[in-house]
Amino acid sequence: QLVARGADLTGVDVQPQMVEFARKRLGQSARFEVVDLAEPWSGPPPQSVDVVVASLVLHYIEDWAPLLSTLHRCLTPGGAFVFSVHHPAADWQWFGRPDYLTTELVSETWDVEGHDVDVSSYRRPLSAIFDQLRDAGFVVRDLAEPRPQPELRFLSPQAFTELDTKSAFLLLRAVSE
Repeated sequence: QLVARGADLTGVDVQPQMVEFARKRLGQSARFEVVDLAEPWSGPPPQSVDVVVASLVLHYIEDWAPLLSTLHRCLTPGGAFVFSVHHPAADWQWFGRPDYLTTELVSETWDVEGHDVDVSSYRRPLSAIFDQLRDAGFVVRDLAEPRPQPELRFLSPQAFTELDTKSAFLLLRAVSE
């Protein structure tokens, strides 16, 4: 959608297969790089990016500080960092953790096409999210706890009801100041 709207887009992913998939899908209309955002990364040139979008990425990174610093540096003044993460309260409940205020590695097993896949991510409280954004120089302008679109109920009535009554994700827009 961003490319279709005229964006000059660079996409990154830690998995080379996902980068190749994106290249095949969009061809020359966007650039793609293999980047592990959990490792030090120089990123784009200073003040060269208007918007950074990260959908369900940050919860796989233990220490956000280096990445947030890089993103803040590359954004133009007033540029936006728009991202989604697992909802802290939902993760805390889902994993049955005794201490909501702790940032910790949690793991679960997903069934992917009949194969068990172990997936680990970092669960953190809401205050840790806001503190790290503030410390990097961002100001949160918007926060949403999205609900599914009613017309999608037919896909999975049970999943729809679950997502319509319990916050599973947070969407945030933080700006560089």
